[in-house]
Amino acid sequence: MTYALIGCGRVSPNHIRAALENQLDIVALCDLNEKKMQETAAKLPKSVACYTDYRRLLAESGAQMVAIATDSGEHAEIALAAIEAGKHVLIEKPMALSMADARRICQAAQESGVTVGVCHQNRFNTAVVQLRKALEAGRFGKLSHGAVTVRWNRSEAYY
Repeated sequence: MTYALIGCGRVSPNHIRAALENQLDIVALCDLNEKKMQETAAKLPKSVACYTDYRRLLAESGAQMVAIATDSGEHAEIALAAIEAGKHVLIEKPMALSMADARRICQAAQESGVTVGVCHQNRFNTAVVQLRKALEAGRFGKLSHGAVTVRWNRSEAYY
């Protein structure tokens, strides 16, 4: 399957690694920051097309699937454009910033016959996997409800 990544920021190495490990044919990258995009492209095993406009990528790249790893506020717009272009889509979380946009994405995907997925990679963290095993083994007895506090931080530079 041919694959394109839209967004070459902090999470992009994870998307590239996953694409390569799953034998996807990376054909294109897109980012507004040309320098960051070129740095990402230079690390790939083969030459790829580079775009600063995701609409051009969708129209020209030949990608069958796109991963969206841009700023959160852009996810819905790009996903809807990709679905309209007939691409399968993997969206970095959050899928959208509103339930209305998330529903539009789901409806568009269903109508277009493409697959849409959303990254929730933390479910594979060691602590989460161990907790799930303990839960499934009945180590906590019968649970009626629960609460979790997660102390992750994003510096101001992240945003």
